[in-house]
Amino acid sequence: MLLCWTMGLLACREDPADAKLAAFAKAYALRPVAPSPPQDPAKVALGQALFFDPLLGGNRDVSCATCHHPRFATADGREISIGVGGEGLGPERLLAAGREDAPRNASALFNLNDPEWRTQFWDGRLEVYPDNEIKSPARGSLPAGLDNLAAVQAMFPVTSRDEMRGERGDRDRDGAHNELAQPFDSDVLTIWGGLMQRIMRVPEYQELFKEAYPTQSADSLGFEHAANAIAAFEIQAFALTDSPWDRYLGGEKSALSKAQKRGAILFFGKAQCGSCHQGALLTDQRYYNLAVPQLGPGKQPEEPLDNGRMRVSMDPADQFKFRTPALRNVTLTAPYMHSGAYATLEASIRHHINPRRAYTSYDASHLPVVLQETVLRQPQYRDLLLERVAPELEVIPELSEQELAALVEFLGALTSPGASRLERWVPERVPSGLPIE
Repeated sequence: MLLCWTMGLLACREDPADAKLAAFAKAYALRPVAPSPPQDPAKVALGQALFFDPLLGGNRDVSCATCHHPRFATADGREISIGVGGEGLGPERLLAAGREDAPRNASALFNLNDPEWRTQFWDGRLEVYPDNEIKSPARGSLPAGLDNLAAVQAMFPVTSRDEMRGERGDRDRDGAHNELAQPFDSDVLTIWGGLMQRIMRVPEYQELFKEAYPTQSADSLGFEHAANAIAAFEIQAFALTDSPWDRYLGGEKSALSKAQKRGAILFFGKAQCGSCHQGALLTDQRYYNLAVPQLGPGKQPEEPLDNGRMRVSMDPADQFKFRTPALRNVTLTAPYMHSGAYATLEASIRHHINPRRAYTSYDASHLPVVLQETVLRQPQYRDLLLERVAPELEVIPELSEQELAALVEFLGALTSPGASRLERWVPERVPSGLPIE
């Protein structure tokens, strides 16, 4: 009692969990996510219009928002995305005859301003080296003057045939020729140039670009300026910093419930999740083969396989490896994994505990029928995948149902209240006059 009077009553009530989490914060470089720097309102307005405008799709039928919609927490709520040739939005989107799904799950766009981001895409084909050199699919063709990694990322979906660009011979919704599909896939400069010409034929875009770039002449504008504006909008709209976890790391110890603190201690302790999910974004941005069931078309030219990181590194040891996902607002971004194989966080966590068992016993009955038929189960693929499971998963112990529930409680603390109010960013119309979802 004397000690309590000496140290003060508040110290006597200190939650022992806070001391444990403080140690984990130091060990795993945990901190609140970085706040958004001020964005130019004119760029944000331009970027918002471009983000939702199907004009950026080769067939004028798909926008950035098709796969990254505010209604679905900046993703699309689908196992794997439907880009070109689809109708509808989110889980209800339907694929037109003769078209293929995109091969991977759409990643969320939260907190792209945080300086910890060094990679983008599931296979890390966009990467910032320690000397700040950017490695990208465009190689030496990437334009100068891109503001940040989010802007660089925005350069590439428009070049992808199954995501946005379409196929040679395609016609748009009005029967007009798709000129953006004609260049070879490697000719990104021609693709970007053609897209910019299309955009700048719209008088309202001419005015929006003039407001966003008042010192640039119209003929000096390139798609990199559009990408900078899209990034400004994404950062303004989707950089959320008000999750209970952020508030807790900022010093508000009451921001987490006791159940969430127990889950956090388990996450960074016994369950070993923090060995890969660390830092402000809760990802080490490294690559692992988790033996996740593959579904969908696979990636050309290795269809029906998706070789993951090996497509970028060309190292056979990287086959089937995919980047550790960030966990910001993860409770809102189901389905999970690069193939969207799991509908719930509980199922995703169970997979990590014993990936070989989870793979061989995978129940695809929750998937749409059209995807159930694509799950790779052939022995030659199964054996190749399972023999290369990441050794990092060997340290994860069996967990009880109570422990699984505690982990999910903690993951709920990563959700920002603002993530449920993102639809306010959906405009009523876009400059092209095309319909938006």
